[in-house]
Amino acid sequence: MRINFRTQIIVTMVLVIVGFISSLWFAKDMYYNLAWAFTGLVFFINPVYPINITNLEQEKAKKGIRIAGMILVFIGLTNGFGV
Repeated sequence: MRINFRTQIIVTMVLVIVGFISSLWFAKDMYYNLAWAFTGLVFFINPVYPINITNLEQEKAKKGIRIAGMILVFIGLTNGFGV
C-alpha cells in the first residue's frame, strides 16, 4: 500500500513533533535527531511528491526525493539538529 504525499507529510510532522517533545522531556537531543533520521528514511523508502508537480519526470522526482531523504538521514545521525 502506497500512501500519498499529504498523508506522509502529516505522519512525518507528527513523528518530528513527538521526537522534539521527547527530547525536551528527557533532555536528550538524540530523540529529535532520530525523528529526523526516520523521516528521511520514510522518504527514501516511499518517495512521494505532490500531484501538482507534473512538469517533472517521475523518475527524476523520485530520485531527487530519495537523495533528500538520505541527506536527512545523514544529518539526523550525525547530530545535525539539537535542542
